[in-house]
Amino acid sequence: MMEPDFRFFKLGLGSRLVAAGLLYAAVAAIQVFGPGGPLFIAPLAAAWIVMALKPVSNKPKDKGLEEWRPVSMAEVDRIVDNIKAARALRAKLAGPAALGVLALVGLSILSVVSLAFSDILALAAFDLALFSIPGLFFGRLKVFTPPELELKLPCFNAIATASLPKGYVLTPYLRFDKDEGGRDLPEDLRFMLEAVRKPADFVGVQFQAAVNNGPNGKVPYLYAVVLTKGRTGASYAAARAFKDKAYVVEAGGDGDYGTVVIRQKTSGTGYHTKPKDCERLLAAALKALGSAA
Repeated sequence: MMEPDFRFFKLGLGSRLVAAGLLYAAVAAIQVFGPGGPLFIAPLAAAWIVMALKPVSNKPKDKGLEEWRPVSMAEVDRIVDNIKAARALRAKLAGPAALGVLALVGLSILSVVSLAFSDILALAAFDLALFSIPGLFFGRLKVFTPPELELKLPCFNAIATASLPKGYVLTPYLRFDKDEGGRDLPEDLRFMLEAVRKPADFVGVQFQAAVNNGPNGKVPYLYAVVLTKGRTGASYAAARAFKDKAYVVEAGGDGDYGTVVIRQKTSGTGYHTKPKDCERLLAAALKALGSAA
């Protein structure tokens, strides 16, 4: 059986329990026989340090790589299922933590109420709350999911599940990093929408998502980028001429690739693209693609 992984000192579990017990005894002795005041805090803090467990997390150590690769929809579905399972586990783990907080609150109330008829009982409840803190809150399991990918998935799911006209293909691309064992770590996602038959100077429409800071936290912002080979062909001219009063259209690019960004206006609540907004953006991109291709 593996011993718990502690933050400080190279001591076995048995030695730690003995040391913590002696320190807790010192806390009680100072409270009962000492001059009073906060002197008991020193041995209490020492006991907490001795029993301080390292938090456990499934967060991998990445290498900082960025490699975009086309993947199947089945691969995206697998990632969605894994994130759902992680969320369920996170919610399950929140239960014991909440019970721990309630237990501390209950012991605190008992300590205060007991002062009316028993100083010893009040002190016992107070100390039990303090001595329980390492067991209740140290070494907690932290469930990791790629934060930006998790935030963006509802946008991409709205596009992936939409019906496409005949003659169009939607391909997901994942950005991978690597962990220390060389295993793939998916970190970001984008989609490429292409016509089966298209002009030589036309690449496709790429759907990307940024993260904006909303009043209640971070939110996804999906936008489309029409890609062409260069900026002198007919496809680029047609794409930059695309107009839709619901969207901002911004032409750009360089000598190798032309870009025409189609994005939702950010006024009001437009900084946040909800699933229905993403579906409307797909429809607008199909119109732009039709005119360019």
